Amino acid sequence: MKNSQEILLKLIRTALWGPDRQALQPPPQWDKVLLLAGQQTVLGLVAEAVPSLPEQFRPDPQTMNRLRGVATNICRSHSLLNRKVADLKTYLDSHDIHSVLFKGQGVALNYPNPLSRQCGDIDMYVGEKNFEKALRILLPDSKDRASRYKHLKHFNVEQDGVHLEIHRIAEILPGLRKDRLFQKWTVQHLESDQVDKVEIGGTSVNLPPHQFNCLYIMNHAWHHFISGGIGLRQLCDWTMFLHRHHADIDPAVLEHDLKTFGLTRAWKILAGVAVEYLGLPADECPLYSAEFSSKSRQVLEVIWSEGNFGFHSKDRKKRRPDGHFAGKLHSFIMGSRRKVRIFTISPSDVFLSWIYYFIRGMANVFVRVK
Repeated sequence: MKNSQEILLKLIRTALWGPDRQALQPPPQWDKVLLLAGQQTVLGLVAEAVPSLPEQFRPDPQTMNRLRGVATNICRSHSLLNRKVADLKTYLDSHDIHSVLFKGQGVALNYPNPLSRQCGDIDMYVGEKNFEKALRILLPDSKDRASRYKHLKHFNVEQDGVHLEIHRIAEILPGLRKDRLFQKWTVQHLESDQVDKVEIGGTSVNLPPHQFNCLYIMNHAWHHFISGGIGLRQLCDWTMFLHRHHADIDPAVLEHDLKTFGLTRAWKILAGVAVEYLGLPADECPLYSAEFSSKSRQVLEVIWSEGNFGFHSKDRKKRRPDGHFAGKLHSFIMGSRRKVRIFTISPSDVFLSWIYYFIRGMANVFVRVK
């Protein structure tokens, strides 16, 4: 790894676990470190870690002020999203709609300082039965509600400057049989009294059960890694969840679920990143082994090169041609090239993802032609 990458990992570990015993040698080139942190959406963790550094390693006063500004903005974002989560939960309750909060403000609670996690959007699960009802009450005057309903997982809506994703289902797994089992498993966990309850914005909010969440957070990160890319923030979320809740997870049940859904390899690869690079104690990571350490290193290298959700990859910087068909072809070529680059990490997962990508792309072209 490059020096700036090594330093960023040390800063992340400092924010997650306390001051890193390894000194920052040589002193950081802060412009490069902060650029990298921004690409990985972990600027909040850097802002959390910097005050604990020896004085000779701290940034200049201008950069320190910039980091204080970052921390202030993240704090404001948390306040806004917490209020919105509370309002949304209360509103759905008033219409007898059971809801469960995914990721975001829920996983932030697992951090030593929740305000150090950069905010994103709000993902709220309502399930198949209540999905159409949720659309009606959230978008009562929307003429495009029917088209939004066709989205495979969720529909998106902006409210008060906050992006909401209302989920019909939690995730889609490649393979009809695995996906059918996963959907049943999801309903069993999320539409029962097993949900975890926490207070957010002064309101009791449902979170997924720990046994569900440990697999779901990992799979969400893996899904995005295979399909387009992830940032270190997503793996920090999973790392902090395991640190906080590993004692609540039944390893035998987890092993069974991973095998059922074909996710054992993915779990072990990402576990290597969590333990070997982000500092999660090995005994807090169920099923961890060094079996896939080389693959974990490859994943990290891809993350460095692409940034959060792949937004900073070289392919993303190439101009997309004008025109519907030319643009679709360009995206397909770029997406296929990326899948070739990551193929050796997990051949079966990448291949299935490419098949799904191809079919979905052809369906989009067909709908446009029709």
